[in-house]
Amino acid sequence: MATLTVSIQEEITINGKERGNTNSISIGSVTETFNRVLTASATEQNIIEFQATNPSGAALANGTCQYLRVTNLDSSNNVDLRVQTSTDTKEYFVRIGALESFILFNDSMDVNATTSNLGGTIDLDQIEVIKAKVPTASTADIEIFAVAT
Repeated sequence: MATLTVSIQEEITINGKERGNTNSISIGSVTETFNRVLTASATEQNIIEFQATNPSGAALANGTCQYLRVTNLDSSNNVDLRVQTSTDTKEYFVRIGALESFILFNDSMDVNATTSNLGGTIDLDQIEVIKAKVPTASTADIEIFAVAT
């Protein structure tokens, strides 16, 4: 088993004062990694899946993902991600701009289009799949990096 250390660092100076910060987290008991660079296109495609018990080449077992990063390596095109539950009844979309990243620290979500339940009960569902698509008739390379316990 291994430990992944993730550090997020912002650097900015305004009026001679540094306002950035560095935050780090260590994720222990890592037994699996997934790392791939692929080309996303205008046709939506699965980029990573979460399967109940049988992870395959582009899948992690349900409930084991502790960190996931998708980085748009393209310097000009956007990439849209669709994050979807197994029943396809809950999903949300994220647009990753040129050279930007999207980060998750688990593989569950709760999506509610009508009300906010902050402070109340959150009904988390297992993410089944994350899909990618370039919203123009172009392509963009993306990097996927994930760890599981």
